[in-house]
Amino acid sequence: MTSTPGSPQVSPNDPCPFLRALVAHGLLADDVVSVGEVTKTIVNVASAGDGQPQLPSSAIRAIALVANGLSPLQVVRNGLGGLRLSELRNGPLDKKGAGSRVLDASARIDTAELARLDDFASDKTDADGHVERGLDLAELRRMMDANFERAAERRRGVDRWLMNGEWPILLKVMGKLGKLGRYLSTTEVRDLFVERRLPERMSRRLTGG
Repeated sequence: MTSTPGSPQVSPNDPCPFLRALVAHGLLADDVVSVGEVTKTIVNVASAGDGQPQLPSSAIRAIALVANGLSPLQVVRNGLGGLRLSELRNGPLDKKGAGSRVLDASARIDTAELARLDDFASDKTDADGHVERGLDLAELRRMMDANFERAAERRRGVDRWLMNGEWPILLKVMGKLGKLGRYLSTTEVRDLFVERRLPERMSRRLTGG
């Protein structure tokens, strides 16, 4: 797996491509981060997306509290001691193969699964008239339904619900404002997974460039 030269290392036990990018950009630590810092960082990064999308702080805090485990003791541990990004794998939010499968259990890229995203994409036209492959909300939903269906032997009922808090939120944060609506560029999704890199337009806004 490649990454930006000099970028921080990211634990393979963090299976979330968005959080992995935040660590690689130096916006979050790779191990323990307070729930408040995680919330503030995600809200700030989201607002750098096209149209300045706003994510609800309360929902982010709630997810951070249970991400390492659902027991009352673990929730208190996260609340007082912070979210452990390097211990998210096999936690309650890890779908264990019921999702896109682009990242395997060791956080290696499955190139075939990454290429499969294009099976659900279509040509999109961005605000500048450039045509590229992308995924709108309807296409993301078809992909998530297909991912859930193929995982019939290993999925949990909650896994399809969890997907609604991933790809649609990524669309809200990283999506481009196209001629016919918001969409995720498959090129930018690839950069997120492989390079652990946010779109350049978002990075510029975050740094004031």
